[in-house]
Amino acid sequence: MAEKHFTLQEANDLLPRLAPILRQLIAVRHSMAEKHGKMEELRAHVRGNGATAEGRLFARLKDELDSIAAELRHGIEEIQGFGCVIKDLEVGLIDFPAVRLGEEVYLCWKLGEERIAFWHGIQEGFAGRRPVGGEFA
Repeated sequence: MAEKHFTLQEANDLLPRLAPILRQLIAVRHSMAEKHGKMEELRAHVRGNGATAEGRLFARLKDELDSIAAELRHGIEEIQGFGCVIKDLEVGLIDFPAVRLGEEVYLCWKLGEERIAFWHGIQEGFAGRRPVGGEFA
């Protein structure tokens, strides 16, 4: 059972705070992937010729990657601190624990959606999304 259960209104009221955090986290993830790719290229090059300049660049990229990873962890912890569940950071998919007719479910929101309009059972996931009705009012 979740620590916190959201009403539909509470979850919708949180969206303006969540959206910019999610956008930033998505950008951070892309930056991480890019820097990780560069590190892998450098790793192969440095192994091949032991180049010192590339070794320094590799160390700098590693430091940057460590910093970006810390930023990512901070953003994830911030979202989780609200009581939300991050389902897919790549697309900005967030679930909000809620109760529907006495059963624990998730209110489901994806970055770009104006408001929360769907819910799904705990075991169903995104594919099982159903429209929100009056049972959450």
